[in-house]
Amino acid sequence: MMTKGTALAPLQHIRSMLGKTRTASTALVAVVLLGSSLTLSACGAQQAGAAAIVNGSAISDKDVQTASLQLATLATAQQQQKVSTRLVLLNLILAPYVIAEADRTGKGVSAAQARKAIPKVANPSPALIDFVRMQLAIPSLSQASKNSILTKLSKANITVNPRYGTLDAKQAALAPTSPDWIKASTSTVAP
Repeated sequence: MMTKGTALAPLQHIRSMLGKTRTASTALVAVVLLGSSLTLSACGAQQAGAAAIVNGSAISDKDVQTASLQLATLATAQQQQKVSTRLVLLNLILAPYVIAEADRTGKGVSAAQARKAIPKVANPSPALIDFVRMQLAIPSLSQASKNSILTKLSKANITVNPRYGTLDAKQAALAPTSPDWIKASTSTVAP
């Protein structure tokens, strides 16, 4: 321990300054990283691992992928065409609105009924159950109910991960996102 008025040897002085510099640089790095993460998190409503966020509730990539794989298994067993992940996500975005409207009009489909419709899928995920409930309920809805769903959908705060497309709430569709950030090269390389 140093007392007031004690001189440091040159090497001790350098070590002392390096220690302070390391502490200051470590603190600076921590502040920069914290600021960067806060800035990046403010860039949009997208959450890590989310395929979409509907009124603050995330639909995870994992849920979309799991439901897609389970549907692919079902499609293969029934010799039908596979459902794209984009279509699965669209259905998962629509599901709460369709299920609520079907329940409201007395035409709801229970989770048990959905499970009976997909007996070849062992342990269906909650996302797949919602997908099936929506698919079973929507044909029974009137045009007025479907219009009500579209109205609610257009007023909802929905953010879709660009890799799945862009939501057209008026049409209840996900259009593919064009990668406009990738430009074709117009220059040629001379041999």
